[in-house]
Amino acid sequence: MRTVVCTALLSVLAACAAPPFDAKAVALEMAAFMQRDYSLRPGDKLTVRVDLGTEPREQANDQEVVVSPTGSIDLRLLPAPVQVAGRSIGAVRALISDEYKKQFANPRVSVNLREAALQSVYVSGEVARGGAQPYQAGMTMTQAVAAAGGFAITVKESDVRVLRINTDGTQRTFRVNMAAVLRDEQPDFLLLPGDIVYCQTSTIADLGNLVELYIRRLLPFAITGVSVGKVGN
Repeated sequence: MRTVVCTALLSVLAACAAPPFDAKAVALEMAAFMQRDYSLRPGDKLTVRVDLGTEPREQANDQEVVVSPTGSIDLRLLPAPVQVAGRSIGAVRALISDEYKKQFANPRVSVNLREAALQSVYVSGEVARGGAQPYQAGMTMTQAVAAAGGFAITVKESDVRVLRINTDGTQRTFRVNMAAVLRDEQPDFLLLPGDIVYCQTSTIADLGNLVELYIRRLLPFAITGVSVGKVGN
C-alpha cells in the first residue's frame, strides 16, 4: 500500500513538471510588458529623459518624477502637467514627445519605470516569511526570496516555480534552477507584478512528510529519537 501511494505521488510530481525558462525570452517579455501592458498609477516613480538637440545640453538630463495623486507629472519646459495615469509607458513616451514637439523640432524622449507603487509579487512555500512582497521595476527572483526572509532548509533550490497570469487570463508556469542562479551559471529570473513564486520542498523533505503522513500517524505507538548515552563520566 505504501509503495502504491509513493509511486502515485511521484507520478503526480513528474506530471507537474514545467520546462526550464528561456532567460532571453523572459527579459524580452518583461520589456514588452513594461512598454505596452503596465498601466501607470499615482505613486509610480519615473525617469524621463528628454534630448531636445539644442543648447544648453543640460536639457538632456534625466528628470525623476512621481505620478501625482491626480495622475499627472510635471516636466521641465512644458507649460502644464502631463496626464499619464492609466497609460502604458510606451503611450506616455509618445504623449510626452508630442508635447515637446509643440515647442521643439525633434525631441528624443525615453521613459522608464524606476519604482512601482502598490504592486506585489507573492512568495510562498519553503521561505521564512511567505506572502506579498513589494514589487520594484527589474525585480528578480533572488530579490523576492531575500525579501521573504530567504529559503528554508527544506527548499528544492533546483526547481522553484513561477506562476504568471497573462493579460488574456491564461497562465504559465516557469521552472527556475535557483541553485544554478546562485552559482552564477544562469541568469536570474525577472519577475513581473502579480507573479507567484512557489518554493517547493526538496525530495528529502517530501520523504519526511510521507513518513509522517503514511507511517508515523498509522502506528499505535510513538517513534522517538534514538537515545544517545554518555561516554565516560
